Amino acid sequence: RRSRSPESRCRVQPPAKPPRPQRGCPPAAAGLRRAAAEAPDMAKVTSCLGLVILAVALGLGFLTRTKEDFFYRAQQAFKAVAALSVIPQERIENFLTAYDMFEMDSFTGTPDQMKYVKDYYETLNHLCSIGNYEKMYLPPVLDPTKDTYSNQLMYEKRMAARLMVGPGQKVLDIGCGRGKIAHLVAAQTGASVTGINIDKDQLAQATASADATGMEKRLNFIEANYNEPLPFPDESFDALYYVQVIGGYGTDLKKLFKEAFRVLKPGGMAAFEDYIVLPKYNKSDALHKRYVQKSKAVLGVVHYYTDKEFTDALDGAGFETFHRRNVSVTNQAILLEKDRDFFMPLTAVVSFLNSVGVVPKHFAELLNRMTEGTEDCIEAHRQGLVTGDMETLARKPRR
Repeated sequence: RRSRSPESRCRVQPPAKPPRPQRGCPPAAAGLRRAAAEAPDMAKVTSCLGLVILAVALGLGFLTRTKEDFFYRAQQAFKAVAALSVIPQERIENFLTAYDMFEMDSFTGTPDQMKYVKDYYETLNHLCSIGNYEKMYLPPVLDPTKDTYSNQLMYEKRMAARLMVGPGQKVLDIGCGRGKIAHLVAAQTGASVTGINIDKDQLAQATASADATGMEKRLNFIEANYNEPLPFPDESFDALYYVQVIGGYGTDLKKLFKEAFRVLKPGGMAAFEDYIVLPKYNKSDALHKRYVQKSKAVLGVVHYYTDKEFTDALDGAGFETFHRRNVSVTNQAILLEKDRDFFMPLTAVVSFLNSVGVVPKHFAELLNRMTEGTEDCIEAHRQGLVTGDMETLARKPRR
């Protein structure tokens, strides 16, 4: 065997060739494929997120004894969480910016303002649906042993009966939201109900619910702004109603009631439930002003009208008002306190879950903003500065 020379033993060897990549899989693609395999499944994360928040909401619901129609409400809570998990960033920002409107002394309903109003209600509706406020109003306290949801149902059933309508007749719901009250009115009376709203998202849900329950022939929902002329001919409806919608973005009571009067048939009934500022409110009192101002943001009220402003507008439109009073058996603060005991712990838990990376930041941001000022809102009711229970029954005179 021949030995190699010193020169050959010291010769530099060429570097080893890199391994050939597999056919059709360049190195960069292979790296991406490995990264994708290691990344979390976002669909599962979103699903888990919804289940976590829903479990928290339902647990708190049991603790606060909100059990009537529990499974329906659980379903709505789950849907709300799912919708909020994919909410566009622009809508989140507009929702948060919309709170500036509650600091205004005068809301005029400009196109820019209405853009924020729409995004505000599209988002708020989902937040409220996690708890007792899918229909987004504070009802009269008809039974203080029951929660907001149950008192809403009691009020709606009584209101529907007072409309004095039946099969073959037509009713208008001004500011219909998801159409839940319209559905109850149609089911209880046999009448057909048309609802108007500015929020396409809520209108879509209202229509889907009508279709799912076989009520599509007696429920109709259309996009319309009640600050503008109502899109109906004269004397189109046998009755009409709204529930705490005017404070949301109403700009002209006289104009609205004239339009309501126009589309109502002679002898037709009208039922209204309103938020008003009460005579005890002293705007020069700093605490009064703070309580009322903060309550606007919590309740979604851009402006509190006085009782006189309402009655003047009703009289000016031509209505005969035969019932207008607060019908609660006790202060509405009792309902707000129960709902505080649901939403405040929920907000704290979601904020914690966000801090440890379980829940996205916007969930905590939205809930914290919605619940900010809750105690001041409750105090405004306790002290009799505002009320969400001014019930009106009126009719259009017969010819």
